[in-house]
Amino acid sequence: MAALRYAGLDDTDSEDELPPGWEERTTKDGWVYYANHTEEKTQWEHPKTGKRKRVAGDLPYGWEQETDENGQVFFVDHINKRTTYVDPRLAFTVDDNPTKPTTQQRYDGSTTAMEILQGRDFTGKVVVVTGANSGIGFETAKSFALHGAHVILACRNMARASEAVSRILEEWQQGAATTVYCAAAPELEGLGGMYFNNCCRCMPSPEAQSEETARALWALSERLIQERLGSQSG
Repeated sequence: MAALRYAGLDDTDSEDELPPGWEERTTKDGWVYYANHTEEKTQWEHPKTGKRKRVAGDLPYGWEQETDENGQVFFVDHINKRTTYVDPRLAFTVDDNPTKPTTQQRYDGSTTAMEILQGRDFTGKVVVVTGANSGIGFETAKSFALHGAHVILACRNMARASEAVSRILEEWQQGAATTVYCAAAPELEGLGGMYFNNCCRCMPSPEAQSEETARALWALSERLIQERLGSQSG
């Protein structure tokens, strides 16, 4: 209380009432600020509540906003033929509580490696995983392998490394799932020209989107088909 008394903040009954020496003003665009005449400074926050405010709505009928030679906004009441530096809308201010953007964590301790890599295509990438025959290393190697990467398992024990490779290869039986999904999923009926990996749509590699490469592959396909048909007719 002593600090409040020293700052002059305990002299008023209302929370919104300004302490002695303070004045409430508005900017041209309607934001409220506070002038401390004792310390000759201004601030956006209310000296007692810490809130920011702005005026609501347009000026009342017959009022006009002007600026004096010092750049300070004043208001003209044409009906009563008077001027004032007090915005008539100050009685109808609203609190401005800007919400800070919250950073949401995408993954946590329960997230699996497969969930993190969902929709990603690592075709053409080489991944070296140490200790890949068990634990975190194995899950890392398996996840990258199932997402198209060429994975090198760096293990001390050759037998355990071979066992890990076998376990990963067993999961390739799931590879046809994407083909079956694209062929049978009702939500994909009538759609085309999209790339799916592990039953999820993902962006193809830049090379796969190259028009030049597409034309070259088309020409190669035509040539191979013609050669095949020619050999059969001969």
